[in-house]
Amino acid sequence: MKIVQGILGGFAFGIIGEIFGWLIYGILFMRWSLEAEQLWRPMESLQWRIGMPLADIFSGMMVALVYAILYKGIPGVGIKKGLVFGLLLWLITRFAGELFYYAMSPIPFMLVIAGWLHGLIVGTLGGITIAAIYGKSLEDK
Repeated sequence: MKIVQGILGGFAFGIIGEIFGWLIYGILFMRWSLEAEQLWRPMESLQWRIGMPLADIFSGMMVALVYAILYKGIPGVGIKKGLVFGLLLWLITRFAGELFYYAMSPIPFMLVIAGWLHGLIVGTLGGITIAAIYGKSLEDK
């Protein structure tokens, strides 16, 4: 049952990432996304239309696996545990990662802010969702 919960949690995390990615990068930060267009593949390519959602779902499943592995060490109980996990995930992966990406490529700083916002929303909502799906199934009985 834990495997099914992990797959569902990872799928949900990936879908949350995909939805908020389109909203944040496609709507709120469209102007700056277009300025960095030379760094990305054309939107018509299969890598964007099929590859990105699949990559988001796969990475969500990896996040759900990491949540299950680190479960006992994450502070909090229930949904709060998922929130703490999501915030730690954001801090480690997106906060530092976006700064590194900005330092290494010619992107506008507004895209760094978009990445921080995207990571914060997806990390917290995704962490809460994974915690809700797993419930108390990861606790020793």
